[in-house]
Amino acid sequence: PAGGDCLSIAEIGCCGAYCGTCKAFLSSCKGCKTGYAEGGRDITKAKCTIKCCCMSKGFNSCADCANAHTCDTLQSFFGHAGYKYVKYRQAIVFIRCFGYDAFLDIANGWSNAYGKYPDR
Repeated sequence: PAGGDCLSIAEIGCCGAYCGTCKAFLSSCKGCKTGYAEGGRDITKAKCTIKCCCMSKGFNSCADCANAHTCDTLQSFFGHAGYKYVKYRQAIVFIRCFGYDAFLDIANGWSNAYGKYPDR
């Protein structure tokens, strides 16, 4: 589904969080997808329903899913109180509209798991 740096794409959370610039990820967090493809972690033991669904379908993120805008699980997650959930939704929408490469061009300049987008 996407070009660009595969390691950076792997650092995009299923929900739209970008681990590549997240302070917790850079210091100790495994992120949501690290280790599953290589077999070091077992997806059947994952507690995140978003991750289980996304990864079982072979998606890079929920942006790859044609049903993302109607998915009850994803929309419920985005409905949580907190600014970050709004930003994660924005990431999924941005990736769907402009692609992973455009997202990574922006996200690699952030200092957290989310950030600002240029006016388009």
